[in-house]
Amino acid sequence: MPPSADPLSALSFAPIDPSHPNTLLYTPESQTKFRQRSSEDNAAVRVVVLATWLGGASAGRIAVYCRGYQAAYPTASILLLRTVLSDITVKTFATLQAQLEPARDFFLSAFPPGNSQTDGGALLHMFSHGGCNTALQLSRLLRGSTRDKSFPIPLIGVVLDSCPGSSGFVKAYSGAVYSLPAVRIPGVNMLGRACLFPVIGTISLLQVWGILSSVEDLRRELNDLTTFGPAPRLYLHSKGDRLVAAEDVASHAAVIGARLPVTRELWQVAEHVALPLEDSERYWSAVRCFVDGSNRRGNAKL
Repeated sequence: MPPSADPLSALSFAPIDPSHPNTLLYTPESQTKFRQRSSEDNAAVRVVVLATWLGGASAGRIAVYCRGYQAAYPTASILLLRTVLSDITVKTFATLQAQLEPARDFFLSAFPPGNSQTDGGALLHMFSHGGCNTALQLSRLLRGSTRDKSFPIPLIGVVLDSCPGSSGFVKAYSGAVYSLPAVRIPGVNMLGRACLFPVIGTISLLQVWGILSSVEDLRRELNDLTTFGPAPRLYLHSKGDRLVAAEDVASHAAVIGARLPVTRELWQVAEHVALPLEDSERYWSAVRCFVDGSNRRGNAKL
């Protein structure tokens, strides 16, 4: 599609580095006003990070969340990390981390190491397992830049949207099929599904043998406090999600809830990564209330 028709370009998103087209940044013109806020607002959202999902993650669908955050936090920059199918099927972690180097450099310039006088923090919002994997690779890359391997960015909170689920061939295959591009040519989608069957089967076997990371590894790393530090969590999920079961998300939240402040919002009929379609007002209210609660907890510690 022409640049003018791209919903993300229309929202002023552009790649940080032309060689990494899936790492995009939006910087509002009003961000200079951020420094004019009072010192009491030191937990305000300075950067929003959106690590997107795979299936159906078109520019139009991603733009829904970009617009929502632009409206909720008009002075915040938005770092958009788009995930593609090859990121979780054929690329090594080293390759993924190399792709994320522009994001790492942006973070380290926005939040210089050793600078305790930071004016605000970042909000991390990851979608589905694709977004989780991208966020985990970014965390590894950022922690590799510190002497003590700790997460160096002040996080206001972490939002887990439609994730994490559990492992298994059926769910992995369903998720991969969901990630196939929509093609109206007869037989093409059937061929794509057939080709995915042996690919997902091989990946599942490699995960069982411990050669590749599995969803269980992903779940454990997400709940390791070194991964993102002690930031509060917000889980957004749905009973209507056919790819990520509501009980799998709930069990993950329960584990980390014993160590961190956790909020969980459950929808009834929304499909995978489509919660705003069921109730947009509730969705953005949940995000704002979560951030406000994190702000109050942060101020109480001062």
